[in-house]
Amino acid sequence: MQSNTPAVRDLLLVGGGHSHVQVLKHFAMYPVPGVRLTLVSDADVAPYSGMVPGYIAGHYALDEIHIALEPLCRAAGARFLCAKVMGLDTANKRILLQGRPGLHYDLLSINCGASPNLNGMPGIAVKPITGFLAQWPDLKSAIGGHETPVTLGLVGAGAGGVEMAMACRSSLPPQTQIVLIGPKLLPGLSKRAKALTKRALDRRRIEYIPQRVTDCARATEDYRLQLDDASERRVNHLLWVTDVQAPEWLAASGLTCDASGFPSVGADLRSVSDGSVFVAGDAAHLQGQERAKAGVYAVRAAPVLAQNLALAVQGKSLVGSASRFKAQRSFLTLIGIGGVDDPDAIATKGPFALQGSLLWRLKDRIDRRFMARYHDLPDMAAPEHAVSPDLTAELASDLPDDLMRCGGCGAKLAADPLRRVLARLPDQVADHVSLGIGDDAAQVSHGAGSTLLSVDGFRAMIDDPYLLGRICAHHSLNDLFAMGATPTAALALVTLPLMAEHMMEEDLFQLLSGAVDVLNAHGAPLVGGHSAEGAELSIALTVTGAPGEVTLTKAGGQVGDVLLLTKPLGTGVILAGAMRGIHVSGSVPNCLSSMNASNGMSLSILQRHGVRALTDVTGFGLIGHLGEMLRASQCGVELRLAEIPILTGGLQLARQGVRSSIQRANAQALNDFTIMPSATDTDRLNLLSDPQTSGGLLACIPPEQADDCLKRLNEAGIPAAAVGTLIPRGRRAIV
Repeated sequence: MQSNTPAVRDLLLVGGGHSHVQVLKHFAMYPVPGVRLTLVSDADVAPYSGMVPGYIAGHYALDEIHIALEPLCRAAGARFLCAKVMGLDTANKRILLQGRPGLHYDLLSINCGASPNLNGMPGIAVKPITGFLAQWPDLKSAIGGHETPVTLGLVGAGAGGVEMAMACRSSLPPQTQIVLIGPKLLPGLSKRAKALTKRALDRRRIEYIPQRVTDCARATEDYRLQLDDASERRVNHLLWVTDVQAPEWLAASGLTCDASGFPSVGADLRSVSDGSVFVAGDAAHLQGQERAKAGVYAVRAAPVLAQNLALAVQGKSLVGSASRFKAQRSFLTLIGIGGVDDPDAIATKGPFALQGSLLWRLKDRIDRRFMARYHDLPDMAAPEHAVSPDLTAELASDLPDDLMRCGGCGAKLAADPLRRVLARLPDQVADHVSLGIGDDAAQVSHGAGSTLLSVDGFRAMIDDPYLLGRICAHHSLNDLFAMGATPTAALALVTLPLMAEHMMEEDLFQLLSGAVDVLNAHGAPLVGGHSAEGAELSIALTVTGAPGEVTLTKAGGQVGDVLLLTKPLGTGVILAGAMRGIHVSGSVPNCLSSMNASNGMSLSILQRHGVRALTDVTGFGLIGHLGEMLRASQCGVELRLAEIPILTGGLQLARQGVRSSIQRANAQALNDFTIMPSATDTDRLNLLSDPQTSGGLLACIPPEQADDCLKRLNEAGIPAAAVGTLIPRGRRAIV
């Protein structure tokens, strides 16, 4: 249960490493009132290093070896920000981020991993693991695509290099030659372990060369490796599994570091030179307890790190043995050496070593048990609004269908009550208003001409205030783009939850920075606004624009026009799934990328191809906004269900029964359409009424221009699709 105490301190975690995922789990169980926890990572998933060779060998699927960070953060009551760290400003307590403002912290913990020290030599580094996993499918395909045998070289003969070489043997064609190079085989491990490993390498036809690589150069089709005995070895593909160095930004942070750039920490895992910074895992140099880099230390240090962070952020001292991490000198090492058909492992600790399939089963059990702690999270579907158990059945019948309400455009009021309210108001007409309620933006005349204006906004649907500001700006500008206008200015209305003053100031800065970056890129300054305290973070923008040569409306569509949609559907269902802690690989990053994309270029291309009618797809879903366009244009439609693009994971979540808050209300618009027998995909039909945040433009293009228009959109990197055709009024068909 999360505290309702206003936040007064920012505890910032950089990196989703093995220590930090356990810190998040700890804070989920033991939250600290008044502390806001934030995880910053450059990816939304964290690979578990112990299972990576198993994935390469074919034992695991990719999802099985990854921890989804956003659901874990949600369970811990923490914010998740996907951003790349570029520097650390300890004097001002800020981390510096790529392409966006830095972020303030009161207390900082770093668990960001490391990368091999290649000294500029070519090849693929196995660390950071996320980067290697992204390259592995192409590497595997390239090796498997050769008709003649190719050679794969691996530099680094420690446990990681041995296990990776064995995994590659299991997954690559049998004719592939594999060479493992390193001055010592399994340094630091027992003679018995080395003997078992050498026999396993020989049996699996992996050549071991006990040399150090002194230089490496890339030739046309291979790599030339210079060895320390002055010999040369050529390989077609090259992996580095060697000793690591700290990221450049960490080495340049000003913290006291070792020769490889890793910050020095004491037994309490606190920087020896800065009491507001903690470091764990591969990123840390344990002063007085120097050890080889190994994931086991990150895992074992996590309980101490979590406890110390909880104490330090409250201003309490770190005393007693429980606040001291003691890095063991000897631990059980399990090295997988078999494939799916012949699972096998070597276990070693101290002078002892054994080999057998039972040891692989032990390793598999340990790894799966560790991952289950982060895959099997608490059910996040509990309502955010408490319901009294004494509520009578009559009163309960008027409760909303789903008490876990969405943010973004999923938090809009449904179309029917909105129409009823507007109908009860007096007609809003004036001589100087040429377009009013009903189109995407109003057009108001004045002495110098006319101005288009609109307002839009929403409660936060993501944790990142900077990105929220950007998405709101894109979303708000879409109303102007839908009218063919050029943005000129904006006003902001921001609501901030009650926190310590410096935290409210920081959130306001992040939020408005995101909005300003987008507004300014489109030539529109932020010229004013208003701020207030409230229950949750929200932002709205009033935007003004100058009319184009033609003011576009929903009413210009003609029979025969082709309907083009410039962005895929699915933001509502994906955000609703994320809110419930449901992870579908790639869905949230792709959704955020789509929402953070401008429709400005789309408008320019559509205008060059004679667009006749235009609207943006937002809270009422594609089917609702299409219905408005058809009514205004007095046309019918043939909508091709299979041609409508869907964001990654959108259909999968729909098939799991996930719905955004107003999806059911939006679906009432489907009653105006005839669903043909061929359109039998109910889940895809449901996505037609999925509320979109910063969605695409829906355009009516003359048929003779449609093909070229779609081609130009796609060439510009816009994922547009032709989704239907306007037909005579009286028939609205989904085929």
